[in-house]
Amino acid sequence: MTTVVDAAASEDRDPFGDDRIELDASALRAASPAAWLGRVSARLDAAAERFVYGER
Repeated sequence: MTTVVDAAASEDRDPFGDDRIELDASALRAASPAAWLGRVSARLDAAAERFVYGER
């Protein structure tokens, strides 16, 4: 059985070869929970600010 370290450290491994997964930055942001929660947090902050201070 091969471990992940053995597979990653092998001489024939090419990290820039054809077998890889590539994502666009926009697709990654759309799927990222951290980015999604950041947008939700910003919208909640803006809504709370409008509630407390009124429209500016």
